[in-house]
Amino acid sequence: MNGKLISAVHIYVLLIMSTGFMVHVLIIPVLLTTSNRDSWLSVIFSAVPFIIWILLLFYLYKKGTKHEDILSLLHKKCKYKAFRFLLKVILGAYFLLVALITLKFTYIWAKGNYALETPDFVIIIMFAVVCYFATSKGLLAICTISLLSLPIVSIFGFIVGIGNTPNKNYELLFPIFENGYSEFFKGILYSCSGLFDIIFLLFLTPYIKNKLKAKWLLVTGIMLILLILGPLTGAISEFGPHEAAKMRNPAYEEWRLLKLGEHMTRLDFLSIFQWLSGSFVRISLSMFIVNRLFTYRKRSAWVLPTFYSFVIIGVYIPWDAHSFFLFLKNYYFPISLGVEIGIFLLFLLLIRSAGEQHGETTNEQG
Repeated sequence: MNGKLISAVHIYVLLIMSTGFMVHVLIIPVLLTTSNRDSWLSVIFSAVPFIIWILLLFYLYKKGTKHEDILSLLHKKCKYKAFRFLLKVILGAYFLLVALITLKFTYIWAKGNYALETPDFVIIIMFAVVCYFATSKGLLAICTISLLSLPIVSIFGFIVGIGNTPNKNYELLFPIFENGYSEFFKGILYSCSGLFDIIFLLFLTPYIKNKLKAKWLLVTGIMLILLILGPLTGAISEFGPHEAAKMRNPAYEEWRLLKLGEHMTRLDFLSIFQWLSGSFVRISLSMFIVNRLFTYRKRSAWVLPTFYSFVIIGVYIPWDAHSFFLFLKNYYFPISLGVEIGIFLLFLLLIRSAGEQHGETTNEQG
């Protein structure tokens, strides 16, 4: 433990940058292929379970993780080392996969859009090295970069959203429920899979100087929903639901429509900063949690380089974009939702168990 390094505002910014990348880049194509025209409705209705999820996470924070590190609870309550190690492996594998998926998707996007002639090692290894450097410097470094990047990322988002207004036809959002309700409900599950990703904040609470506030977590949650809803409705209203569903990166394609006046017609280069900022924060933060899981109470200089090597090797494994997208849709996001709920239940069990033990100790003393 390095002590209280960050403030609550850093957590809100990390949520917007990391989970925002997930819902803005990875979830939207899946929503469009799953729910088509009704995908925007799925996002709106996913706000209900998401708000409940935020309140549940805040409950865990208030009851346990605010006062005691969740990893210390894990070491106290799991007496069997083998079982404790198994839980660490599962949690570590989840966050390692988060980093791998993010880097792989970033590589596919970069290679297909602006780095066609660039050698793979320049894209993959150089970006991974930058992320490794941030992770090795610690959580405060990641938070500082996130705080500096967010205003620029937000400004670019408003530019593309407002600038494309003449290209939007909101009548394309209707009619709704053309194909029944099943696709609508599937879209809610995919939307929740991305939004529930904010559970990672429970791994960072020991580093926070001041208290998290429920109202600001809810505001952050609303901003994340808007990060899906804005580009999603934009893609449907600009390209139509069927054409948008064929795109792997509809949020990026919206940049290609943007022009300022008659002479500035290619502004999609601005999206590179948006994409790489979110990807950088998400990879660095995920690997920070992985490193923390396996170096708790015992520091080791080889753990972080080893895991980053696993990620780089995983990205190098041949995997075409279409198959990768199908993997995300059919396996990664459904499994991710289950893991996120499982992490919540594990935290709840540990906190309740610790609370019962504290109550028994108090009664014995009385």
